[in-house]
Order: sequence, then C-alpha cells, then structure tokens
Amino acid sequence: FVFQGGVIIAVDSRASMGPTISSQTVKKVIEINPYLLGTMAGGAADCQFWERRLGMQCRLYELRNKERISVAAASKLLANTVYGFKGRGLSMGTMVAGWDKTGPNLFYVDSEGTRLKGN
Repeated sequence: FVFQGGVIIAVDSRASMGPTISSQTVKKVIEINPYLLGTMAGGAADCQFWERRLGMQCRLYELRNKERISVAAASKLLANTVYGFKGRGLSMGTMVAGWDKTGPNLFYVDSEGTRLKGN
C-alpha cells in the first residue's frame, strides 16, 4: 500500500511444490537496492534471478547517470526485460516498491511484461 509517508509491503512466507507446502520460512521480499524492494510470487527462481538482474541494471543506471533510478523506471526495465521472454515459460508476479524523488511508488510486473501502477 502506498501512503504519504511511504510504502507498506506484506507477503506470506510459504513455498509450495504442487499441492505440498515445502517451506514455511521463505523470504519473499528481495532488496533490489537500498531504496527499492521486490516481492516474489510464482516461480522462486524466476523472481530471484530477474530481480537480482534488475538490481544490477539499477546500479549501472546510477553509475552512468549519477542519480538513483526512479521506481517507475526500474519497473519499466523489469517489464521490458521479461517481455522479451514472453511465452517461454517464465512464472513471475512481482511488486516493485520504493521511494524516489517523486515520493513513494508501487508497480506490479508479471512474466508477460504487464506493468501496472499501484496506489
């Protein structure tokens, strides 16, 4: 949820393998950088890989532009990247949340390249 003072993210901690709950202590919030967080839903490997890759892309942006990437731009990078793999079996639904110079922001990105702004 986005509010005037920031963003609140809540996730569960269960991981399943088909009908079986394989773990009840999974960390489903991934730090992309100190100002951006991503959540995991779908395939854990897909979420972890693409969000870590997003973290590297955000760092490169910082080095090239000498400023932090916005939440909107980071979510757009992720959506554009996974769109290139549309129809290839990715399973991912993530929320990219954080704080930038425009304030708190939240975006939903899935493995089809869909990107929606949250409120």
